[in-house]
Amino acid sequence: MLLVAVSRLLLILTLLAAAFPAAAGAQTPEPAAPVATTGIADAITQTTADLNGTVDPNGSLTTYHFEYGTSAAYGLTTPETPIGDGADPLPVKASISGLTRDTTYHYRLVATNPAGISRGANRTLRTDPGPQPPTVRSTTSRDPSSRSVRLLTTVDPNGQETSVRFEYGRTTGYGSFTGRVSAGAGDSGVPVSITLDRLRPNTRYHYRAVATNGTGSARSLNRSFTTSREPTGISIALTPSRVVWGAGFSVIGRVRGTAVGGTRVVLQRQPFPYRSDFSEVGTRTASSSGTFRFDLGSLFETTRFRIVTRTRNQISSGIRTASSALKVGARARSRGRRRARIEGAIWPQVPTGRVSLQKRSPRGRWAVVSRSAARRLDANRSRYRFNVRRSRRTASYRVVVLARDGGAHVPGSSRTVRVRGVRRR
Repeated sequence: MLLVAVSRLLLILTLLAAAFPAAAGAQTPEPAAPVATTGIADAITQTTADLNGTVDPNGSLTTYHFEYGTSAAYGLTTPETPIGDGADPLPVKASISGLTRDTTYHYRLVATNPAGISRGANRTLRTDPGPQPPTVRSTTSRDPSSRSVRLLTTVDPNGQETSVRFEYGRTTGYGSFTGRVSAGAGDSGVPVSITLDRLRPNTRYHYRAVATNGTGSARSLNRSFTTSREPTGISIALTPSRVVWGAGFSVIGRVRGTAVGGTRVVLQRQPFPYRSDFSEVGTRTASSSGTFRFDLGSLFETTRFRIVTRTRNQISSGIRTASSALKVGARARSRGRRRARIEGAIWPQVPTGRVSLQKRSPRGRWAVVSRSAARRLDANRSRYRFNVRRSRRTASYRVVVLARDGGAHVPGSSRTVRVRGVRRR
């Protein structure tokens, strides 16, 4: 009977183990550490912010807090806050205050339960800067003349009503300033332009922009500009104005106006027949009194000249013409007791030139005694020849040549030559 009872008990236990296998072999699971995830901060002001994140308690009673500070070492924490023992991630939040405006803070979420501690990733936030002084950049000058200039800058009002003015003067102490103009109250760069006048010619000025709003002022770096000289006119003369072919001459003149010493002037030429534009010959710097001089080595055809200043407000002189006179050579040769020959060369060649022989009267007047056409001598010269009768008295002659080339050359005259009189026997 006892053996039967034991067998029945073993059978019942076997059936129970088959029916409830989990209960027979189940063990209590180990608790798990929480999971902390750092979120993005919001509601950021100059001194406060809300820190966000999520915590998964993993089924154990869990608490959380945030660490924060101006570096990844943190140093400050929020109060420890319970979140329960749920098995799903839950959003968490903590408000912090007493922050410094316009400052970067580091923060992270930390969750704790009996199984351990979980730290979220490091994140940063930057507190609101609050009201800011304006910023000034890109300060420069444009269009300087002898007595005025335009000053420009770009100003960011940083959200507050802002005014702008320029300080200026002949040293970095400035001493003068413009009236104020409004740059508005926006949050982006605003171009500002103010024109200065009543300045002194040929003077260096220093300047800077000053922008002001309710929080403070900002100044640009020092800048400078130089006003231009103020020429008002130019007088010129040619010495001589009638230049023998191939000879040199000078262009002299004076720049008139205020602070004209040191003015750069340009000599320009326009050769006959004046169809081309004026071209540059050379430059000079006017003396302290405004005078200048150009010495030119040679002139071969009639040419116009003028002077212009190399200044912002360019001034031009009147036009002066240097006339190129034919170069006429002359010599007298005896051709026996009764005759003589006057001959010579003409520069340049004048294919259609007319040659006149003139004789001086006892009263000193010149009279034409003979004419002829110029003849070709070589590629660059023409020639002429006159035979004259010798008289009892020594006679004075000269030769005048008319180029007849449309104006490229003016008439030229030879030196005076003398033909000795016939001696009595």
